[in-house]
Amino acid sequence: MRAVLRLCGETLLPAICVVGIAYNVLVMLNAPEGIRMNKLLKEELAAERATLATLKAERDHLSDRADRLMSASLDKDLLDERVRSVLGLVRPGELMVRMEDLDRIAELNAIPEEEAPLQKDPILLAMLDL
Repeated sequence: MRAVLRLCGETLLPAICVVGIAYNVLVMLNAPEGIRMNKLLKEELAAERATLATLKAERDHLSDRADRLMSASLDKDLLDERVRSVLGLVRPGELMVRMEDLDRIAELNAIPEEEAPLQKDPILLAMLDL
């Protein structure tokens, strides 16, 4: 009987302790509250904070624009710019040049003169004469 108790004390009890410690280490690393999950949550938190900072900056920008559009502090330049861009309006005596026309002119400047179709496009000729 003493031999069995000595065997349990010398081998079985330390083996159970080693298995218990190994199990607790695995749980500490892999559990939902473990070290790896903590690291993943910190990375996710950093990404969400960066997104939050971006959204706050965008909100501040939009809030500033909304404040400038209020009738008490109406920014005339902003209103004029928005009317011109949204409605495509121009004042008398002004010329409106569309981006497509500017792109076509830029392409013509890149083409050598002997290949340029300048003689065939009256709209571009009129724009270049201005």
